Amino acid sequence: MNGTFDVFLRKDDGSLVWIGVTETLALAREEVVQSPDSIDHAFLIVNSASGEETLIEPAERPPLGFSSC
Repeated sequence: MNGTFDVFLRKDDGSLVWIGVTETLALAREEVVQSPDSIDHAFLIVNSASGEETLIEPAERPPLGFSSC
């Protein structure tokens, strides 16, 4: 059995806020990507059966004033 996957938002002070639970890692990753908080915060996904943790860091953003034109 693969268990379920708990999704946590990691706040700036390092504390975790439980967001929800999914049946698969793919669904957990999808939930993180779709969250508006994914721009500024990291997320931790924990497999309830194995205890395995997956940390998803926010995407790197270009510095202010950067233009790709």
